[in-house]
Amino acid sequence: MICIFFRTTTVFAQIKLHTKIDKSGFIDCSSQAMLFVDSSAKISLNSLSQEQFLPLISFEIPKSLIKAYRYDYWLKLTVENPTDDTLNLLLTTGLHESTTLFRFEKNQFKKITETQERFSKQQRPFRSDDQYMPISFLPNTVYVFYAKINDYPREDFAIRPILSSKSWVNLHKLNAFYDEYVYLIAYGFLVSVLFFVALFVLMFYLLDRQIYYLYYAFYTISIGLFNLWEYEHSPYTHLIFNHLPFLKFTGNSNIYVFLTHIFYFLFIFEFLELKKQTPLVAKLFRWTIIGLAIMLVVDIFILSILKRLDWSTSLYWTFQDIFPILNFVLLFTIFKAKGRIARNIQVGSTFLMIGGLAGFLTHYFNNTPMVLFRIDPSIMFVAGTLLEVFFFSIAIGIKSYNIQKEQKSLHKSMMESELQTLRSQINPHFVFNSLNSIKSYILTHRSTEASEYLTDFSTLMRAILQYSKEQLISLSNELEIALLYVSLEKRRFEENFVFNYDLDPTIDTNEIMIPPMLLQPYIENAIKHGLMNKHGIRILSLKISNENPKYISIEIEDNGIGREQASLLRKNTPKYQSMGMSINDERINLLGQSNDFFIEIQIEDKKTAMNVSEGTKVIIRIPVE
Repeated sequence: MICIFFRTTTVFAQIKLHTKIDKSGFIDCSSQAMLFVDSSAKISLNSLSQEQFLPLISFEIPKSLIKAYRYDYWLKLTVENPTDDTLNLLLTTGLHESTTLFRFEKNQFKKITETQERFSKQQRPFRSDDQYMPISFLPNTVYVFYAKINDYPREDFAIRPILSSKSWVNLHKLNAFYDEYVYLIAYGFLVSVLFFVALFVLMFYLLDRQIYYLYYAFYTISIGLFNLWEYEHSPYTHLIFNHLPFLKFTGNSNIYVFLTHIFYFLFIFEFLELKKQTPLVAKLFRWTIIGLAIMLVVDIFILSILKRLDWSTSLYWTFQDIFPILNFVLLFTIFKAKGRIARNIQVGSTFLMIGGLAGFLTHYFNNTPMVLFRIDPSIMFVAGTLLEVFFFSIAIGIKSYNIQKEQKSLHKSMMESELQTLRSQINPHFVFNSLNSIKSYILTHRSTEASEYLTDFSTLMRAILQYSKEQLISLSNELEIALLYVSLEKRRFEENFVFNYDLDPTIDTNEIMIPPMLLQPYIENAIKHGLMNKHGIRILSLKISNENPKYISIEIEDNGIGREQASLLRKNTPKYQSMGMSINDERINLLGQSNDFFIEIQIEDKKTAMNVSEGTKVIIRIPVE
């Protein structure tokens, strides 16, 4: 419970003006002002004159206004203009959410003017500052004013009524500008840099789709909004938050601080690959991020649904003590990471922590009120943030360069692999055997068979040369190559070769993409090493099915001699050299690394219950999403 104490003090309730104040002076009315605190905020204006007002200086109002922000504070001023001139002055009661001024005359209250911190320049009674209200004092007249003051939770609540001339206020602000303009420039520059970096990193994300780019962009936007929130707590800057008053006038910066920390930790978590490098540290980061996200949701719920600004402010002050400790602990864990990239992150995080701590201490211990800023700025915080952005940008640049270098290496490997694939597909033994078959048909006067064989052979060669230039082709084109190859090989076995082909009718072979000539090495291996050395009926099966919505399954099955027996026979062939299978495996691995296109290959040895080989089965799973 907030208690407002008062003590007995002698006061002079009436304030007397003089002609000099209109030109260059001001009067602090605190010792003559009277105050009444309406803790219920329900007392009507008409019954206000019957309430007991006590001297303002007799009250000990807590500097940190938390629960008492819901009170109505009524300030009573009695002002006399004993001169023969009309005095045009400015009245302020201090920095508050709103102040409404009434004049009590002839037992009636008349509203004179009103000012609010959220008013735009056009709405303010005094255009250049929202805390002032212009009043004209007629000659030889006594005025009784009642000012209703309302505020949101703040740590620097104070009621200090001052009457001043416009010339004094303007001179005061001019002097303040010369003293404080460096803060305006520094914060304006910082906010511009942060939003520029955010835009730049977002472009990187659109190009590379690395999630840490997105986290860093949101981090710089969040810390930029935090600094802009402070920057706009000034009567002279109106950019974003003045159009979103609820986000500006909550009395604290919880939302922006929570968002900044959440995206900062997410960026570190992904950028340094903590899950892979240091799992224990990654676990600490993960739980920290979850905890901060929960507190962010709680704070938004408190502000938006419960409308309890005092609870949100209490949360703010609680985390003002927790954040420095939390940042120090997590910074200590970051130093466990090694490498040039990690080193830049460590240096940048150190500067950010030092700047943030300096900013907090400046805000906590600075007792000199500023004119251009309503929240104490800190050059150390600006410098720390800029240095952090500098070193983080270097780290991002190094990692981007390494990624580009790796991608170029992968691309080069892909090109070399494709060239090797082309060479392996145009197998000299296959070409030699095919030409011999054509020659045999011609010598035995089987011109029709020779023509058909030659047509299929030339079609296959053209398809291999054409599709070998592509990274992916349709399944329809791939099956065309495979079926042509099987058709040519089948002619060599005459009547002892059975080919079974089964295609699921629900599969659209024109829509599914596959690396070119993926199936041919496995079919060639089945024929050359499995079926060639088998006696009796040779059976080759090709089945394409859609058993899972995430991938299609291609099965190449033979009833040959099996891999073990084929391996023994290859050992007895000194000049044997097979590259097709190894090159295919290399292509699949490179495709997965460069394009996130992961193909699964599974080879099964079929055996009877007596452990006798019945052939080989190859299962290829192609992703379709």
